[in-house]
Amino acid sequence: MGSRWSKAAVMVASALALSACPDKKAAEPPRPPPEPPKPVVQPVVAKPPEIRAEKECAAPIDPGPTSDVKVGERAAKLSGAHLTFTDKDADGEFVVGVLGPINEDSGENLFALKKYVKFFQEQKADAIIITGDTGDLAPGITRVVSEVALAKVPVLVLSGNQECRAEYTDGVTAAQKEHSNVINLNAVRAVEFPELMLVSLPGYHDPGFLKCARGCLYHPSTIAEVVREAKEAKVPVALVSHGPPRGTGPQAIDHAGTAGNVGDEAVAKAIAEAKIAFGFASNIKEAGGRATSDTAGTELVKETTPSKSLFLNPGPADTFGWEMNDATKSVGMAAVAKFKGGEASWVGFRLKPLTAAEKAEAKKLAPPARPAAPEAGK
Repeated sequence: MGSRWSKAAVMVASALALSACPDKKAAEPPRPPPEPPKPVVQPVVAKPPEIRAEKECAAPIDPGPTSDVKVGERAAKLSGAHLTFTDKDADGEFVVGVLGPINEDSGENLFALKKYVKFFQEQKADAIIITGDTGDLAPGITRVVSEVALAKVPVLVLSGNQECRAEYTDGVTAAQKEHSNVINLNAVRAVEFPELMLVSLPGYHDPGFLKCARGCLYHPSTIAEVVREAKEAKVPVALVSHGPPRGTGPQAIDHAGTAGNVGDEAVAKAIAEAKIAFGFASNIKEAGGRATSDTAGTELVKETTPSKSLFLNPGPADTFGWEMNDATKSVGMAAVAKFKGGEASWVGFRLKPLTAAEKAEAKKLAPPARPAAPEAGK
């Protein structure tokens, strides 16, 4: 009897044990959500430092303390590289005399400069611009700039692709000591008159055409300063440069015969971006003695004809003798640009070959003997 109950108890216990077992496995605990992918960290690449022109070639157009100055007989305010004239032109027409490359202070060139100054005075020029290639050596640059300064109006001069930095600076500085109306556009980059603002782009864009290894190159940062200054201007702007903007045809002021258009495309783009309506450039001598209504050169502007935009190449000022694109020969050229009512017109001036008597006078103006000019690469 006792054994039978033991078996029954075992059976009951087994049944209870089986009934306690679930039909399915117990649910597993929830898994944690997957971690989001870690962001890919790009390596930080430092930007290369911005290339800037040598300060002696193109001072940055940055604000500075304002001071009252006298430029010849005119009062002005100087702030950093920005010079502002406050007195308006008396006759309502602002006239700018423009000279191209003079190259050297030979007796014949000095004699020619006297004629240019007389022409500018007859045209009632309010300022005169020398657009680069003034000379090789400091004493020659001083003589050229000083001769033009006898016009007694502000004379603005910048370097081209010919001058060495030190020779240019020393030459212009010496002229300034004798003539307070001389303005160095390498140092003063924006000159604002009530009628017009002149913004300078000194030097050249192609190192292969620098005559002196320590000449002046400009860079994209120099051009960007021009664009910024032009966009902020409250009066019409004229770009003053030695090298012209890139044109697209034989009428453009950068057309160099069989070489075609050789100007700087970056300058042409800057003019378009900043909506600069006027400009003076002279490096391509054979393309001188003309003005166009745009940088491309699609339309010539005839002399004395007002235009809402004007890009002028005055031609070579030296007396060397250049074969021009218009099939004429130049023995010295200059021009004036006249601004009134938001428009500009121009008048050219061509020298005639010197007479025997004039050559005798020119010989008296010849410079003294000097050391040879620095060669390219030196």
